[in-house]
Amino acid sequence: MAEKPSITIIWPGLATVMQEINQSLVPEDLQKSFKKANFKVSDNSFEHELIQLFSTNVLSGPDLPTAQLRNPGQLSLCADPCYLHADRDRLLLFPINDLTMEEGTQLRESIQPLLNDFDAQLVPNDLNHWSICLESLPDINLTAMSSLIGKSVASALPRGAEQNDWLRLGNEIQMALFEHPVNQQRQSAGKLPVNSLWFWGKADWQPQANTWQQLYGDAALLKSLAAATSTNLLPMSEWKSENTMTGQQLLVFPELDLQSNWPQRLEQNTTQHILPLLHKLRRYQIRQLNLIIPQHGQYVWRCWDTWKPW
Repeated sequence: MAEKPSITIIWPGLATVMQEINQSLVPEDLQKSFKKANFKVSDNSFEHELIQLFSTNVLSGPDLPTAQLRNPGQLSLCADPCYLHADRDRLLLFPINDLTMEEGTQLRESIQPLLNDFDAQLVPNDLNHWSICLESLPDINLTAMSSLIGKSVASALPRGAEQNDWLRLGNEIQMALFEHPVNQQRQSAGKLPVNSLWFWGKADWQPQANTWQQLYGDAALLKSLAAATSTNLLPMSEWKSENTMTGQQLLVFPELDLQSNWPQRLEQNTTQHILPLLHKLRRYQIRQLNLIIPQHGQYVWRCWDTWKPW
């Protein structure tokens, strides 16, 4: 007899709603279901949680293997545009998510000459995510950008045999971007300037194939992982609770955007996805349901959990 399917959901952005001050906004049925689940706390980022689901090894250390996923077959580092905000004696990191193609082109043209001594080429992966392609990887330890958002970067700067070269490069890039015409225009428009690049994504990765029977989602990182492990991927819009399910399935919800009508999205995902799956679990039509909330933790339900009276 075939084993019952198992469903895993990753829901980025929900951690903020799960904070005690906001929990009253969580749908009541979902709150009740959380009380029946087995919960394990985790403060890992969305990128860390997602890559771990495709890894044979436990991801450790502060960095992630994102460059390898962005640029298969090419030695590279992620070099993402960011804003370093001076807060008293600290520099806090914030990502840039609204660059135009023209802005990115002008900024990269100003930075590229600084990379020539490193035999490196600065290339865009998309508007807001860039990489440095190299002849060989430097002997430095890095920290994933996703774990530093809104935090001090003091303890996360490059470390290792070649750290001085890369710290110097970082300073030169910051000087090249200081008062850059693009940044002046962005600040006039009330936008964050790009005053630095954050180097990261050098960690090693050992992909695990044949883990997932089916993937659903639209995140760029999920697409890279699906391609790297030759796993079938469909848009999240094609998943329905009444679909025939086999094996292990992974659903990656769109990030809960707290700047838009997020209560409606929260209610929709609860009523259209999570509660129907819990109903299937109660009837033993699926074996297990896992809900991973990055920077919060993981809820796990098995059949008998849904019958708990509390």
